[in-house]
Amino acid sequence: MYYVHERPKVVYAIILINLAVFVYMLTLSNRDMTKLVYTFGVVPASIMNGMAFHGLITSMFLHADFFHIFFNMYALFLLGRDCEIAYGSKKFTLLYFLSGILAGVFHSAYIYGLFPEDAYRPAIGASGAIFGVMASYAVLFPFRRLFVFLGLIPVAAPAIVVIFGLALIQLLYAIAMPLGSVAYVAHIGGFITGLIITLIYRAGLRRYYYI
Repeated sequence: MYYVHERPKVVYAIILINLAVFVYMLTLSNRDMTKLVYTFGVVPASIMNGMAFHGLITSMFLHADFFHIFFNMYALFLLGRDCEIAYGSKKFTLLYFLSGILAGVFHSAYIYGLFPEDAYRPAIGASGAIFGVMASYAVLFPFRRLFVFLGLIPVAAPAIVVIFGLALIQLLYAIAMPLGSVAYVAHIGGFITGLIITLIYRAGLRRYYYI
């Protein structure tokens, strides 16, 4: 067992870029905002027809409102720092962006295949990447306590219980409300990607983070 003292640079950089983009978005008119979202968001029809692949990355830096960006960046700050230190910055960057990219692909394939009439509606946000980080945290630190609220009651539970429970809820929502305002299938896609990446790299990660 050994101690590693590193600053999680990638997590802080991602948070700062997201905040800067969100502040910029606040200055836009409704017309310019719509144009931005359609240009840099994930449009399922475009992705599935081999176009606008840049949206799989740029969409991760766009957020719809304050609560959208707050909860995503808070989760990244809370869980991502330890994951980055365990992975190292390069592998953590791969985890984050690959989870986000494949989340967009999952969402696009699902909507385009089952609901083609909705395939020109753009999706934005970093939630797919965040769910990838959450899955990684649950595997690396399964017994760390996280606080969740059941109604107004705070409850502490092991990370693996909280995070896999949230993933299950996302799956149920994806089945019940596939065309809602939240891209639940993207969350599931990001979660599965993060889980697979972590299981692949887990054996070689820094041992300190398994105590």
